[in-house]
Amino acid sequence: MFLSVLILIPSVLAAPTQIEENSFTVHRRAVASPAGRNGIAALDRVFKKYGWAVPERINSKIHVPQNISTKNAEGEGTVKATPEEADTSFLSPIKVGGQTLMMNFDTGSSDLWVFNTNLPPQITRGHAVYDPKKSSTFKPMPGARWKITYGDSSGASGVVGTDVVNIGGAKVAGQAIELATTVTDSFAEDVDSDGLVGLGFGSINTVKPQQQKTFFENVMPTLDRPVFTANLRHHTLGSYEFGRIDSTQFKGPLTYTEIDPSRGFWQVESTSFAVGDGEKQTNPNSSPAIIDSGTTLMLADDAVVRSYWRQVEGAKMDEEGTVSFPCVADLPDFHIALGPTYMATIPGELMNFARLAPNRCMGGMQSNQGQGIQIYGGVLFKSQFVVFDGGNGTVGFAPHA
Repeated sequence: MFLSVLILIPSVLAAPTQIEENSFTVHRRAVASPAGRNGIAALDRVFKKYGWAVPERINSKIHVPQNISTKNAEGEGTVKATPEEADTSFLSPIKVGGQTLMMNFDTGSSDLWVFNTNLPPQITRGHAVYDPKKSSTFKPMPGARWKITYGDSSGASGVVGTDVVNIGGAKVAGQAIELATTVTDSFAEDVDSDGLVGLGFGSINTVKPQQQKTFFENVMPTLDRPVFTANLRHHTLGSYEFGRIDSTQFKGPLTYTEIDPSRGFWQVESTSFAVGDGEKQTNPNSSPAIIDSGTTLMLADDAVVRSYWRQVEGAKMDEEGTVSFPCVADLPDFHIALGPTYMATIPGELMNFARLAPNRCMGGMQSNQGQGIQIYGGVLFKSQFVVFDGGNGTVGFAPHA
């Protein structure tokens, strides 16, 4: 049932070749960021990603995006994934047409788009850029366009082609590649990232007139197992692995829960929680949760957020829902339900996301502002080994080893 949702995409699609191996690993490696974490910017990004209205207090601290464009131009391997901006997101080198790019692997989207030579030099400065003219395997896709627009009008758009994508030695020929011809400056300023590898469901791919399969959808039928795993750790190297589950990377058994892919995401139920050594509590009007590797924070229902932070002395939520606390505070562990039976434990230290002021820090779990969906990002991933099972339509969880 769930497999059909994952792979039944319209028939006019880029056709991949067989990959060279039946499983492969994508390691992440460290990229230093002297600026450290920017909590307000991280919160701003997740609101925009999901098209939510950004609270005025946050919006006033983030500059208005400017559009900058140019005229259109018509098995086993190992790659490392890099924690960007003091561990807030994870980047991985891949090859597109033989050219290496540092990409963000994102289970909360379904487009594979790249910085490229269609953009003017002032936008691509600091980025590795893909040049389709230097690839003998690039083929344009006439008439195809793509566009990602966020709630504040930031985003990117452009043309589409196909090329060979190589991740960790596993090659897919004919993979749809989205070439940006217009980006907002918020994208351009993130010089560590050269694009995005979307690992959500193809039903939310933005290519028109015909949606395209994601890399995982194309590679999945050839893998030893139709899975990929995210092993994204705190302040150390981690990895993505496709086609195999490495049992040395987690403790105890994996617990799987069914997903609801109707919105195009790896979405699970999350109906209860506990704080520290306290008793399990029910979230009476719980929203479903998206397991999103492309988001850094956790955004939860207000009932959950308030219950946790009221246990932290000096913590406060401002009038627009942003939680901060004294940086010297002792933060309790947080336990959150992922499906009907599994409770993930997030150590208290991971609930401290960023310093806002000399003595105030920003919480790693913030309010979803009543949006009817919870977003579980990097704060969760740093505590859990996560399996995305495309064959069974499930997500599995276990603590890191």
